[in-house]
Amino acid sequence: MAKPPLRTRKGSFRSILQDLNRKKRTRQLFWVGVFLIVLLFISSGPRGTVQLLKFVSQKQELEEEIKGLEAKKKELEALKEKIEKDPDYIEKIAREKYKMRKKEEKVYQIVEEED
Repeated sequence: MAKPPLRTRKGSFRSILQDLNRKKRTRQLFWVGVFLIVLLFISSGPRGTVQLLKFVSQKQELEEEIKGLEAKKKELEALKEKIEKDPDYIEKIAREKYKMRKKEEKVYQIVEEED
C-alpha cells in the first residue's frame, strides 16, 4: 500500500492541527470526567469524605459528653461517700432541705418583706 502524498496546501495543515487539538481536548475532557467521577465516589456514599467528617465531629462531641459524665460521676461518688460516712453532713441536709429539727429545738423562719 502506498502512502497518500502529504498535502502542502494551507488548508490541509490547518485541518491536521485542528484534528490534533480536537484529540487533545477530547483526552483532557476524558480525564477531567474520570477525575470528577472518582471525586464524586470519594466524597459521597456511606464511606465518603462527607460521612467521615460527620463521624469525626460526632465522635468529638461524644468524647466531650463522656468527660462531663465522668466528672459528674466522680462528684456523685464523693457525695455518696460523704452521706454514708459524715453524720454532720446528713444533719445539715435534714435541717436545710427537709426543715427538720432536734427535740426541744426551736426553729425561726425569717420572712423578708417585699417592697
